Amino acid sequence: MQKNKSNIVVVIGAQWGDEGKGKVTDYFAERANYIVRFQGGNNAGHTIILDDKTVKLHLIPSGVLHKECKLVIGNGVVIDPRVLIKELNMLKEEKLSTNLLISDRAHLIMPYHVDIDYHLTNYQNELAAGSTRSGIAPVYADKLYRHGLRVTDLLNKDLFAKRLRKSFDFNRSLVENVFKESFNHKYEEILNEFLEYGLVIRQYVTNVTELLSSALENNEQIMFEGAQGACLDVDHGLYPYTTSSNTIAGQVEAGSGIGFNRSKKIVGIAKAYLTYVGRGPFPTEIKGELEEKIRGVGQEYGTTTGRARRVGWIDLVQLKFANQLNNFSEIILTKVDVLNGLETVKMCVGYTVDGQKIIGVPSDIHSFSKIEPIYESLPGWSSLPDYIDNIDQCPVELKNFISRVEKVAGVTVSLVSYGPDRNQTFKI
Repeated sequence: MQKNKSNIVVVIGAQWGDEGKGKVTDYFAERANYIVRFQGGNNAGHTIILDDKTVKLHLIPSGVLHKECKLVIGNGVVIDPRVLIKELNMLKEEKLSTNLLISDRAHLIMPYHVDIDYHLTNYQNELAAGSTRSGIAPVYADKLYRHGLRVTDLLNKDLFAKRLRKSFDFNRSLVENVFKESFNHKYEEILNEFLEYGLVIRQYVTNVTELLSSALENNEQIMFEGAQGACLDVDHGLYPYTTSSNTIAGQVEAGSGIGFNRSKKIVGIAKAYLTYVGRGPFPTEIKGELEEKIRGVGQEYGTTTGRARRVGWIDLVQLKFANQLNNFSEIILTKVDVLNGLETVKMCVGYTVDGQKIIGVPSDIHSFSKIEPIYESLPGWSSLPDYIDNIDQCPVELKNFISRVEKVAGVTVSLVSYGPDRNQTFKI
């Protein structure tokens, strides 16, 4: 496959999230003028490591190590101002970039949205998605109810007071009459609190459509950073065990407010194995000592919640599906070093349900829960060199693993990450 040389790069998680997008985004950020988040909220987390510095972010895009790069939060993102301001203060303390721009059309997470997230998880019981309980689903629901609150409202005291009253009263009725819980918020307190937030963030607020349109006209480099992963997409993922937004590349234009009828490079990020923090079925899940070993070596704990991630073998049926949804220009394979020392490495190359081989990923949760993976086993690699400049320096076992990923999933692997530091990456 010929590589796309476009000045527009889209970075998408190709699995269940937690693929190492922060490091990869930072890798591409060296050449970007703008980095744009276009969906999700602070339920996403990404970690960037450089030398002895570790930066954990939830809302602000990953290009904070590059002072000239403009960091954009698009209209498709939902913003908790408390989290945003905390991150800004942390970056200032670390003397890192706060070259931030926020869409005036982005929606705000309110304190009662966080409460409702807890109530909703309890109400849904076994069908709950394993939410981070950050208020994400309730604020997206309010957005579609059309009484959501936007950043632009926050900058107009009279308008915000009027629109807050409608949202506040609706959500209080929801909590008290549907969930039968106490609503422990006061209108005036929230009004005053959020107007104060507005004074802090107003310097960053802009019309992102105008901003990015001008950037395109000037042929500047724009990178779009996805949160979560393709299999958590609210339409195409394992519904209802999904996130609350569209996580695939097709959301880029809607979630950033800019149309571009031109070629773009869509980069999928996939780990050499799988992790998953949701409650849903996980066909390639590994149990026992090996699970604990991989989790420990890979430090597979959520950036946002600290929860231990479930661990499984790489699923190439799922990766092929992600490629069909996104049309990846290339794939970056991460964390190959975590599998060092395994005698055998497995990969799922097909599914059976009720003894019958099926094509593709089932859309219904009943069939998905009955999947039996078809595995191929490959010899593992004992160790990797401390420094790798190209694939010729890799063990033959890792070369064979990469080749098989490409062939079964129908993707091209262009980069491989073999450690947490941003410099531990080599091209193929």
